[in-house]
Amino acid sequence: MATSEQKQASAARRAKNRARGQARDYPRVRARPIYPGSRYKVNRRCAGQLMMFAPEANPTELNNLIGYCLARAAALYGVQIHASLWMSNHHHTDITDPDANFGAFKQLLHSLIARGRNAQLVRDDSVWSGARPCDTQRPADDHSLVDLVYTLTNPVKDGLVKWARLWPGFTTIGWRFGETRTFKRPDCLFDEEGDMPEELSLTLVRPPVHPELDDDALYDKLMAEVRQRELEIQRSMAAQNRRFMGLTKLARQSWNKAPKTFKKRFTVAPKHAASIRELVLAQLPRDREWEKKYAAARALLLAGKPALFPAGTYWMRRFAGVDVAPQAP
Repeated sequence: MATSEQKQASAARRAKNRARGQARDYPRVRARPIYPGSRYKVNRRCAGQLMMFAPEANPTELNNLIGYCLARAAALYGVQIHASLWMSNHHHTDITDPDANFGAFKQLLHSLIARGRNAQLVRDDSVWSGARPCDTQRPADDHSLVDLVYTLTNPVKDGLVKWARLWPGFTTIGWRFGETRTFKRPDCLFDEEGDMPEELSLTLVRPPVHPELDDDALYDKLMAEVRQRELEIQRSMAAQNRRFMGLTKLARQSWNKAPKTFKKRFTVAPKHAASIRELVLAQLPRDREWEKKYAAARALLLAGKPALFPAGTYWMRRFAGVDVAPQAP
């Protein structure tokens, strides 16, 4: 239960967010631009923070389901997977979206996973939280591996396992760039006589960073940074006299339980992330300018007048057939 101080802090954040919104000189815009070739860290949490993807004693069936659905969504929409790790109640997946299919990719992936996991657990309720997912876009000029390191070391950061490679749930740690793995069609979800392939393959694609390094050298650099981060977390845990949960306790973790930690409310979900703060700050005024153009075009459309939406408009282009300006070269 939240304390009085925590409730007051939540109210203060909500008031600050409301004031920030009222300071805008244009109507609120929930849309965001989606450009071809953009990089994202996809993140989504389970409803009520339930540990729907707890690996339990035998995670083989669960990991195969996630791998198959991830391979299906990536192949259908041409999305490149750089890293993916599924924690007990959320996941982190780093991608590049060459064809601006980000929204369709997420919808299919999360839909397939939700239906498949419900079938495995013999339940029919929501799997994903209704809160807006915290998907962050990375600037094209950020050549850091920090996002992949964060993804792969998430179980270590949360005090579950001492080394990232020990995580029994679905993870791409240990996959080399260019490596392909195959997953079988889950019997729990798809009909044998349906149109889903019996097997699907997923290839781990190197991110567009450090072009001076070949695939093997980039992988070695990533693993070195992962180990450095693991050691930092271990030292921090030891200084706090904390222990890692370990595989034995993880195997007893039930899917219908939730963490008891307090979750802050009314926080601002970031749209961009980078290893250098200035890269994010440079993107914010571009977002504001795009939102102004989008709001102006939306007002014209609602007034029945010709409207040209800015480049990067996704939903209105795909589902409402509006005119969209070409993307600048």
